Amino acid sequence: MKCFPEEEASIFRTLTADELEYLTACKQSVIFNPGETIIKQNTSSTYFVCIKEGMAKVVAESMKGKNVILRLVSSHSLVTAGGVVSDDIRHFTVTAITRVECCFIDSSKLQQLIERNSRFSYELLKYNNKQNIQMLNTLVGLTQKYMPGRVADTLLYLKNNIYQTNPFNCNLNKQELAEMSGMTKESFIRSLKELELSGIVRQNKRQIEIVKEDDLMLISKNG
Repeated sequence: MKCFPEEEASIFRTLTADELEYLTACKQSVIFNPGETIIKQNTSSTYFVCIKEGMAKVVAESMKGKNVILRLVSSHSLVTAGGVVSDDIRHFTVTAITRVECCFIDSSKLQQLIERNSRFSYELLKYNNKQNIQMLNTLVGLTQKYMPGRVADTLLYLKNNIYQTNPFNCNLNKQELAEMSGMTKESFIRSLKELELSGIVRQNKRQIEIVKEDDLMLISKNG
């Protein structure tokens, strides 16, 4: 199983053949079924994960059981859940949504390459910053927007960033969609139904179609 994509945009293209062999020499290829935990919050970050195929959710877990899905990760994603080059503690839980094929790679090897290869360090920094900005925007939306705005953000994120098609067949259940929107399952279902009655979205089982994207973007903007 190859861990990394072949595209030029991959940050691993900045590694030499010897460096890439060093990084993946002792990798472990693992398959997770839907619902299984790939990385657990508050555990030691002795490895990082490259998702070869499939979709998973990055979750901030609370002690009171109210979880928030910060983002989704899909094929060819690099996942550390934080802590690899800081405090060595996972700050998020990563759980498979679909069947996920991935590679587990020793974090100490990643740290060594960060020190040796400045171009790789730069590309990894850009990659992590992009993910952090996206999660920050998510948190800002969850704390500053009303429920319709949060639902609009979730639907637009799924269409534009994850599935990149319209309509799309959603792999997430209503509870997971609610956790992405920072609300209860009942509140999410009610808000989604209101959008459907307004003719802005259409849903049929797991298929969701954004019918009036401009209206949905306005709801998102106004919060």
